[in-house]
Amino acid sequence: MTPNVIPAVWLGVKVLVLIGLAVYAVFAGIMVRQEQLMANVLEESFEPVLRLIVIIHLAAAIGVFLLALFLL
Repeated sequence: MTPNVIPAVWLGVKVLVLIGLAVYAVFAGIMVRQEQLMANVLEESFEPVLRLIVIIHLAAAIGVFLLALFLL
């Protein structure tokens, strides 16, 4: 490969990783909405724990995306 092709490939990999992480963050947001809908239907004792786990998951997904955005 020529030296000009390698940076272009690396840029393409970075963009694909960022797109993948963004899609995952959107998925985590959808999980928050699904948990809210489930909590309205079901009355369970572990709802606060589940809600906390889902919110931590969303925060971690957004945090990893932002970290990758700054580092890549």
